[in-house]
Amino acid sequence: MSETIEEEDMLSSLPDAILIEILSLLPINSAAVTSVLSHRWRYLWTGVNRLQFEAEASHFTDIADHILGQLTSHKLRDFELFLSSPSELPEDDALESSFRNVCRRNVEKIFIHVQCSFYEEFFFVPACLFTSQSLVILELVGKLKFDLLADDEIGTIQIPNLKKLSLDYLLDVPLWLGNLVRSCPLLENLNLVFKLDWAESEIADSVDICALNLRLLKIDLEFVGRTQRINISIDAPKLEHLNLRDCTSYYDFVRNPTALVRACIDLIKEERYLEDEDDMDWFPSNHYLHHMSKFVGGMSSISSLDLKLERDSNIFTYLSSVDDGFLPVFRNLSNFEMTLDGIGLNGWKDLILSLRCFPYLKHLEVNMEGDPPMELNHWCEPGSVPECLVSKMKTLQIRGLIGIDDDLKLLAYILSNGVVLDELCVDVCIRNDCKEALHWKERKFCMSLFKLPRSSSTCEVVFSDNFRAHGWQVAVGIFAT
Repeated sequence: MSETIEEEDMLSSLPDAILIEILSLLPINSAAVTSVLSHRWRYLWTGVNRLQFEAEASHFTDIADHILGQLTSHKLRDFELFLSSPSELPEDDALESSFRNVCRRNVEKIFIHVQCSFYEEFFFVPACLFTSQSLVILELVGKLKFDLLADDEIGTIQIPNLKKLSLDYLLDVPLWLGNLVRSCPLLENLNLVFKLDWAESEIADSVDICALNLRLLKIDLEFVGRTQRINISIDAPKLEHLNLRDCTSYYDFVRNPTALVRACIDLIKEERYLEDEDDMDWFPSNHYLHHMSKFVGGMSSISSLDLKLERDSNIFTYLSSVDDGFLPVFRNLSNFEMTLDGIGLNGWKDLILSLRCFPYLKHLEVNMEGDPPMELNHWCEPGSVPECLVSKMKTLQIRGLIGIDDDLKLLAYILSNGVVLDELCVDVCIRNDCKEALHWKERKFCMSLFKLPRSSSTCEVVFSDNFRAHGWQVAVGIFAT
């Protein structure tokens, strides 16, 4: 008992300012409980500058107004809310009033996570969040809807100090989205997640993302059951990191981002896209492939690229073709990771031809996924050898080969031309119902691989299969022939 009192006395000896900072790190319920410790602690919690609490929707406004009414600090640094059952929220006016009280505290960060329990449950975002002059970070998670109008209310949107905006997830593409981004002149980080499966309102057919200070952009768009395409234009000259997962929209750079360092572009369809044959007519066309290859070609400043493609979005067919005398050259790219879903060995010819766009590539990782038909698994040797394979490439990892003779032809091409190659990692997944036959085929493929001639005297071949292990370093051939 004496030790507890001594610890309490040591804590109480700290200045009020430090104690308030400590209390600000606690959920508000825990902070308020400290009021019973002693007379000195009774009102300390009311000075917190960070408000974090969980609430059921039916009680949110009462709780929020009660707590805010007791706070003495004029500055609320963070406001974090975890809300369940938004359908039970009170009328819009009461909700707007509660959030307006939050914004009056010159709040810098607002994070709201809404847990929706059933399909027709949404969270209508209070409009006052988009007029906060002090807000620096705004993160909203849940099924989001807005009452903002494209023309009548868009002029009221003004968040001059906002640096990070995350909307996860949007049920439509608001007509005012581009205006919202433009109203944030200091915006550096933008995250947009769309789930448009059941969009009911009008969807914008184009979005202009104009953010002159933007450094990180992430767009995740799921669009099922519609034939509409969206044109997304990006004007972000300071962009450094780009992450896109969207297999339907058309993307453009107003001006190519010369500061771009890393990009991850995922153009693979969800399995749900394949369920409705009525949607087959809007799958990517040659025009789409040509358009998106030009978009990727505009990222020539990057040093690291992660590209995820399938048969309908295989832009390698167009990436290396000269368009109006222009061939994109990625002079800074040293690391390239790609996923080829359902493309098979047939896609390797276009891939290798495209490598002339990456003359300084040192590390290449190719993940072959899906189960393409055998007619797509034929190796066709290109008529030329990319310079990066001969003089620059140090490591090459290939996952998802199926252990056929054409796989060996591909690997023979790589080993015979990889003059400075240090390591070739090969992961094979042979399909066979018989365990003994599977083991025999994998062993045979492994031995054939190790016997292939190598141009590099230092090249190490690392073989992995699913029969014996899940990692690399299962069988290693370090000899040169």
